[in-house]
Amino acid sequence: MSLKRAILLIMLGGAVVPAIGQQIELPGTGGTAGKTARPKVDETALRYFASQGDTRRLEAEIARLRALYPDWTPPDDLFGPQTDVELQRMWKMYAEGKYSDVRSAIATRQAADPSWQAPPDLIARLTEAENRRQLINASDAEQWATVLRLATDAPGLLTCTNVDILWRVAEAFVKTEQTPRALDAYTYVLTNCNDPGERLATVQKAMPLLTDEQIENLLKLERKDEAGKPEFAALRDDLIRRRMGRAAENPEYTVPDEDIKRMETLARQGTTPGDPLLLGWYLFRHDEATRALEWFKLALDRKGGPKSAEGYVLALNFLGRSLEAEPIAFEWRDSAPENNKAYLDVVIALLTADPPPVLDEIVLTRFSPVVMRDKYVPGAQALGWYAYNTGQIVTSQSWFDTALNWDPNDEPSAYGLSLTYWRLGDIARLNAMVQSWGPRSERIVALVDPVVRARLEARNAQTTTRIDPHVDPLGAAAARLTPVPSLTPPPIGTPPMGLRGGAAQYAQIPTARQFQPIPQAGTAALAYGVAPYQAQNPLATGQFQPLPGATAQPYAGAQPYAGAQPSYAAADYVPAPRRRPVARSVARTGSTVETAAVGGGGDAVARGWRLMDLDRPMEAVRAFDQAIAAGGRAAEDAAYGKSLAYLRMGMTNRAQAAALEAPQSPRRAVQLSGDLLAQRALAAYKDQRYVETIIALDERSRIAPEQQDLMVLRAWAYYQIRDIRSAQRIFRALQAQGNAEGANGMAAIDALTRKYRT
Repeated sequence: MSLKRAILLIMLGGAVVPAIGQQIELPGTGGTAGKTARPKVDETALRYFASQGDTRRLEAEIARLRALYPDWTPPDDLFGPQTDVELQRMWKMYAEGKYSDVRSAIATRQAADPSWQAPPDLIARLTEAENRRQLINASDAEQWATVLRLATDAPGLLTCTNVDILWRVAEAFVKTEQTPRALDAYTYVLTNCNDPGERLATVQKAMPLLTDEQIENLLKLERKDEAGKPEFAALRDDLIRRRMGRAAENPEYTVPDEDIKRMETLARQGTTPGDPLLLGWYLFRHDEATRALEWFKLALDRKGGPKSAEGYVLALNFLGRSLEAEPIAFEWRDSAPENNKAYLDVVIALLTADPPPVLDEIVLTRFSPVVMRDKYVPGAQALGWYAYNTGQIVTSQSWFDTALNWDPNDEPSAYGLSLTYWRLGDIARLNAMVQSWGPRSERIVALVDPVVRARLEARNAQTTTRIDPHVDPLGAAAARLTPVPSLTPPPIGTPPMGLRGGAAQYAQIPTARQFQPIPQAGTAALAYGVAPYQAQNPLATGQFQPLPGATAQPYAGAQPYAGAQPSYAAADYVPAPRRRPVARSVARTGSTVETAAVGGGGDAVARGWRLMDLDRPMEAVRAFDQAIAAGGRAAEDAAYGKSLAYLRMGMTNRAQAAALEAPQSPRRAVQLSGDLLAQRALAAYKDQRYVETIIALDERSRIAPEQQDLMVLRAWAYYQIRDIRSAQRIFRALQAQGNAEGANGMAAIDALTRKYRT
């Protein structure tokens, strides 16, 4: 006898597990499935597998036959010669899974020999295999009733040799709300099946479908390996992870302290980010941000990805360490929507802090493009409050106006905008806001109505609950100025210095001698905002507050294109500021007819215009200040002249503030607004804030036509932010008008597109 045959004969005496069909009562079986003994055992399949030396199938067939016929024993002549070659070929096709070919072969042989009958075992095995395939397909298609019907029709499938079928039947029981039957199926496997991998996988399959208590009952069937180690030890840790994960998603749930200690041990011993990340989220959601921060940091160090960064940022922000969190939040902002939200929340917390912190320029310049891209109303509000609280009222107005344009029904934005009108003394616009928002916002009405203001103060005095800045930083920022401390606004440039006694206090205002000019492009100082309070307010020193759309050179790596005229290189093109020749009489009436000066104020105005003609704008400002102090009709002319003087020096914000020192005629106000916006666009372009340039030009185009020099500026701004289509459209229009800069721009675009194509 060969060694191979000897091994197979030894295997015949192995123990075989009884069928689950004899233990679990499937639907419609009445507990009788598989109990009816057959008069004769079909051993043809057994002999075929033996002749092929197929040990695995031979063992499975022996187990199946013993489960169906408990009194059956393998024949002694199992390895005898096979006389029916055609039948052997059918078994071979069956073993290869060619079930339809077997059916065809049986039909062909019966047609040729009507007296021949296929072995009953072959028919049964073939039917069982087809049922197995149908059951798997039904399970994959989640047709659970079909799964149970097929299992009822083929109880022979329900053995330890088909553990996958048992798993699918158990899942079908759960999906059809027959969980106790599913528990019986899993219990059968753990009681009768011996393969360690299949036993472990059985509990893993059950975990998503059963409750913790039901899983604990299955774990009681645990065995120990040869070394005495419990086979389900790793699964007990998985159960802890599952409980902690559920509690991390819903703070109403908690886990025992021993679970937390076990997870801490696993997190320290492991090398993957999963356990520390899970532990961090659980602790953070249960108000233990300090402990959570340690685990988020460990997960991030282990390359835990966006969720680790999100948790780390949120924990830092919750602990009041927003400035530390901002660089990490910015780095991960585009990795997932949750990370972008975390970044926005962190910067909003910084911008709305009380008192406002000293922020580096880069924090603001990289935040504003994200706000503009997403049209994120809370972000625009936060920038508005930051500008307001640092005394940059004009910038604050721009941000609140932008937020209200994005959401016309947003009351906090409307209140912030109303506050800026109140601070700027723009009574007409403030009254318009009150008229529009009066029925919807009591605090906007309180800006002009002392009775409503007193009512709000009394209500606030009775309210002990304050808005949590961690939960609603924007609401807290607005609440600090609701209602305003007085009906008389402080001068422009005065920042609130915090809450004292329930009302915002304002910094002392320096004298005119303390005013510092805004540095030109290339110097490190204020780029925006009137700065009269720099000497006394540390918040102003070195601060940068962008207007809506400011951006930090998103395409710094691109090579500038040098056109035919070197002075118009794409990267450094800056058109010269346009100087409007102004006759002294135009300042008052808009007419070119000379008018006589009036009194001492008139003399000061005339002196100011003469200094402007001599290109001495700083001295002209002092002369116009004297005329403004004298009052009367000369003050209007002087305020206009002072504004133009600041424009000539490139001090756009001071020019805008000067224009408000006296009422202007509608025609003059429109003309001055156009000049201010043009100067603002020019200054923004010089500082490479190209999005802001476009916004300023958009605002100007609403009140005046756009001349060719400003069209050129707009086109190059579009080019710098790589809005090539818009830049190309404007350059072509300029080229059609004979403007040489149009040809230079088109050449630059062609060079850029060739670069990226190659």
